[in-house]
Amino acid sequence: MPKKYFAKKYAFYATQYGGIHNHYKVDETSHHVPLGTAHFLEHQIFEDKEKSNFEKFEALGANLNAYTSSASTVYHFDSVDHFEQGIELLVSMVHNTDISDASVSKEIEVIDQEIRMYMDEPAWDLSNNLYKGLFHDHPIRYEIAGTVESIRDIDKDVILNCYSHFYSPNNMSLFLYGDIEVEGTIEWLENLFAKFPRNNTPKPKLILPDEPYKVKYSRMDVRKNISKGMMLLGFKGDFSKFQVEKEEKIAALKIANDLLFGRSSRFFMDAYEKGVVTDAFDFDSQVGDGYAMSLVGNETDQIDKLYEMILEELRHHQINGFDEDDFIRMQRKITGRTVASFNSLQSIAGNFTQSVMRGNDLFKQMEAYRKLTLSSVNDAVRTFYDLENHTLSAIHKNQK
Repeated sequence: MPKKYFAKKYAFYATQYGGIHNHYKVDETSHHVPLGTAHFLEHQIFEDKEKSNFEKFEALGANLNAYTSSASTVYHFDSVDHFEQGIELLVSMVHNTDISDASVSKEIEVIDQEIRMYMDEPAWDLSNNLYKGLFHDHPIRYEIAGTVESIRDIDKDVILNCYSHFYSPNNMSLFLYGDIEVEGTIEWLENLFAKFPRNNTPKPKLILPDEPYKVKYSRMDVRKNISKGMMLLGFKGDFSKFQVEKEEKIAALKIANDLLFGRSSRFFMDAYEKGVVTDAFDFDSQVGDGYAMSLVGNETDQIDKLYEMILEELRHHQINGFDEDDFIRMQRKITGRTVASFNSLQSIAGNFTQSVMRGNDLFKQMEAYRKLTLSSVNDAVRTFYDLENHTLSAIHKNQK
């Protein structure tokens, strides 16, 4: 994506291979792999016997990083100078792997410690319990890094098979952002990729279980030694309704969420004044392969009070709808915020890459915000938020 007059440039090299890809098909052969394999492979890509990959990028004045999400694994860097050298290093790092029995054994212990560190965090418990309550079988219910048990089922053969299946041109995309001359860069990239052996593996097909519409558990409560209680309320949506007009329906849901729970909403102002929520109150909606959900949560010692207030607010708007002036104001605000994000190259790079990897169209999403009607936003609240189909995850303070 060319953007003139920006000094810094960004490169994102992404494979559509994430935490949910534990059961998939290549050609007609089905494959099951242990939980956490995509994240494990991300760690292995950084292995280099000669010199740390981070050090190589630092020598160019570049910042290297990577992440594994539910949908993808992304390797990225940014730099002001030596951008082409950085791209060569990035592509070489991904395609010249150094995976051995020893490197896998070593990484098992590293990731074991990483998982145990997460498990000590109350926020991890909160979200982990929520997903376990919302979903019966969908792999989104599992931690992306896997479990301390599942990673011990990962060996060199598992890693190399997944690498062969998912790290192929049919499943990967390279995104470049900044002041880039497009035609010359494309020709240069063709010559660069010609240096590496071509992997013609067909794009793997994700196999998902038949996930019931209803949540598995309506409530998940635990007690911990924490200074303040925490709650996260999740509503499980009907994913099939997003099969058509996906961007329009996501846009309607996001505007509805801001009208319901945003800083200027009557709900937030009332709950804040009563001391039920704090400035950290947050909400989000997620739509991915085979799942859709909305999450609302905060730290609070009034867990049941906040829970009832959220349900009551949803009931009110399902019956009465939103005020048209409030809708127009929020539509303009979110449209403006989305357009303004295109002034930040870092924001463009992250959002556009993530959008493509999730199978969404960022530009269609922007247009959808402009075309939304009050009726479509009211429908989103009435059809998505099934008040009988939610999970409350709560962590209570231990009583003294």
